[in-house]
Amino acid sequence: MRKSADRYRKSLIGIAAVAVCAVSAFGSEHVLGASMTDGTYTVGENWSEDTDLSTETEKVYKKAEMLESDETSTISCSFIDTNYTAMDYEQLRDMLTNNLIYSSPNASISVSATYTDAKDYLYVLVADDSAQNYREIYYYVVGDMECFVAEVKEYREEAQAASENAEDTPEAVGAEIAKTFVWTYS
Repeated sequence: MRKSADRYRKSLIGIAAVAVCAVSAFGSEHVLGASMTDGTYTVGENWSEDTDLSTETEKVYKKAEMLESDETSTISCSFIDTNYTAMDYEQLRDMLTNNLIYSSPNASISVSATYTDAKDYLYVLVADDSAQNYREIYYYVVGDMECFVAEVKEYREEAQAASENAEDTPEAVGAEIAKTFVWTYS
């Protein structure tokens, strides 16, 4: 019963937040992002969906001028099912961290936690293998029995160029997607 009530509450909050996002996105630097199965988010205006890489369950974004390039930073947004409720966030964090450690044995791993604008738990895991010309940043928004994931593959040269040109780095765009994510359970 509690899960149903929480989904209803989050659904009402999500509807209000989507309306606010849609209004605030009009004429601002962000546009309303994809509406996937259980949530919505905003994507920076210089980023576009790569329809060749996107599927029904995963949306992939690249900088608009880099859509035709294979060797460029990407942000993939999807949902994963978990065995954890939002109240089991510590066990979920440990599982996600351990999976990253095992899948990236040569990378330096960092973990941090914060909240989304909608006050959901948000975990940030970074795998930085200095032997690669990119790093991977994972943003997990914790829900009941699922997570929204914004996975950033950030090429070092692109991030440096973006910083030098006072533009948002792929990491910053991914962080914004995660921070603005709102669950819209039906």
